[in-house]
Amino acid sequence: MGGRRDVAQGPGWFESALRGNLTPWWVLGTLYTMVFLFQLGAPRIFTDSPTMGFHIVMAIAFVLLCAWNLFHTPDQGERFRAVHVRVGWLAIVTGFASVLSGFAYILTGESTLPLDAQAFMMSIGTIQAVLQCLGLWYVRGRRWIQLHMAMMTYLFYTSGVLIAINWIPTMTTGRPLSGSGQTAWMFVSMLIGLAVANIAVKYNRSRMDFDSDKWARTALSGGSGTLKA
Repeated sequence: MGGRRDVAQGPGWFESALRGNLTPWWVLGTLYTMVFLFQLGAPRIFTDSPTMGFHIVMAIAFVLLCAWNLFHTPDQGERFRAVHVRVGWLAIVTGFASVLSGFAYILTGESTLPLDAQAFMMSIGTIQAVLQCLGLWYVRGRRWIQLHMAMMTYLFYTSGVLIAINWIPTMTTGRPLSGSGQTAWMFVSMLIGLAVANIAVKYNRSRMDFDSDKWARTALSGGSGTLKA
């Protein structure tokens, strides 16, 4: 009888946690970005300035939180709706913290990157802040759930995965490209990040349940709703 009750109650938390919006680009993007952050970023927490150390900690948290929320969305059932909202707020806070600390690191002259690389990083940071604001506004202010999903997907692939892609030469050869080669690669990495983001957005639009009432009421209530899947 216990087995029958388990079936009636549906899958447990662990089993449900393994089910989500699983795609090859999400897996590869998340894994490579985390490898990049821990291989090139994490050691600098202790060897660079406190500003950079704080930036890296916030960036790692931001990527993990965004990856979780892209994998588990409110359309997957009640148990993930409240978690999605709370994780989303944490991602917003850590995202802005990473942007501001990154700006501070560059503007105070602590960064030794070439000027074009600094401009590239600040451009990505600005895009990240804009996407975060738009994503929050679309879900809480307008209840445009598809646009919220799109902004959050672009956020992850441009502000997380794109940065990691930009560091592929350093990850593979131990040193960045020099001169015009690095500048050209920065634009290539941006195109790759945008292309993957577009693929992910189109996939999600075709597979996810965008019941605006279901999503937005949960978001507006702070994730405390008891809506059924």
